[in-house]
Amino acid sequence: MGIWLGTGRRRRRGVGLAGVVTVVALTAAACGGPASVAGLKQFSLKTKNSEPVRITSGPDGHMWFTEFTSGRIATVTGTGAIREWPVPTAQAGPYDIVTGPDGNLWFTEFAGNKIARVTTAGAFKEYPLPNVRSGPYGITLGPDGNLWFAEQRGNKIGRLNPDGHLTEFAIPFTSPPSPQPYGVVTGPDGNIWFTEQGQAKIGRMTPTGSLTEFKLPSAASAPEGITVGPDGNLWFTEHGTTNVGRITTAGQIQEFPVGKNGSPKNIVAAAGSLWFTDLGTNKLGRITLTGQVTERGVGSGYRQLEGVAAGPDGSVWVAETHANTVARVVAASFGG
Repeated sequence: MGIWLGTGRRRRRGVGLAGVVTVVALTAAACGGPASVAGLKQFSLKTKNSEPVRITSGPDGHMWFTEFTSGRIATVTGTGAIREWPVPTAQAGPYDIVTGPDGNLWFTEFAGNKIARVTTAGAFKEYPLPNVRSGPYGITLGPDGNLWFAEQRGNKIGRLNPDGHLTEFAIPFTSPPSPQPYGVVTGPDGNIWFTEQGQAKIGRMTPTGSLTEFKLPSAASAPEGITVGPDGNLWFTEHGTTNVGRITTAGQIQEFPVGKNGSPKNIVAAAGSLWFTDLGTNKLGRITLTGQVTERGVGSGYRQLEGVAAGPDGSVWVAETHANTVARVVAASFGG
């Protein structure tokens, strides 16, 4: 399947501005307690082999998610009722998705090379990117009411207003590997924060395009997901290592190992903690603000947990790509 493009590459460290780094060695609590999650409900998708990858809370109170291989956008209610709509562009590879300022859902088309909008009634509008190999991945609502996104192949951060006006900001680099921006989020400081998978950096961009980069300790970290924590810091996953990281808006970095064989993928804040999917252990993880880690399985067999999102009722939702399901977890039932 195609969702592994640009993922998990081991690259040497690039040149950037270093933050203050502390490594905190903590033992994951997954070795004790129940091996699976109580309060878990899983909902199978209507379309076989559709491969859901990202999920978000929609303006209608339902969860919305992308189906990478089937090329669909779908919604699921809290009781598991699912609706699907095909993206107009064939084999578009819809990837990340977010609620926009206009009450619609906005998403990236990695293979289709477009940014697209879909209403809650299923009406689409697509905006092609000028570079045919931009490869848009992560997307977020910016502090300025625009949509900001990462061009993983194009090595740019893009800004699109709801009327379709596009601005792109290149991420400069002097030697390979390329930056390969991946996840993106609006920080508490009103800037755009993003991960650079190829250069092993965290980037910060002002709404006017001014860039600052913070280098991570390991050149193999391959940072991917990024979110704002309840503590006002940025939390991110290092898919190439066993770490979840935290960076302050001033650039101070801490890393928290999640445990043996860990390979954190995506991350979200919910119920006072950070929640992440772990491709290495095939589990859902929770990390507290002090770095205590708990991981639980969410079903038998290899499920490939990818996207993770907070539901409107405080639950945690997971896109299980290989299992072709989306799952809902009651946060209070997770244990620890």
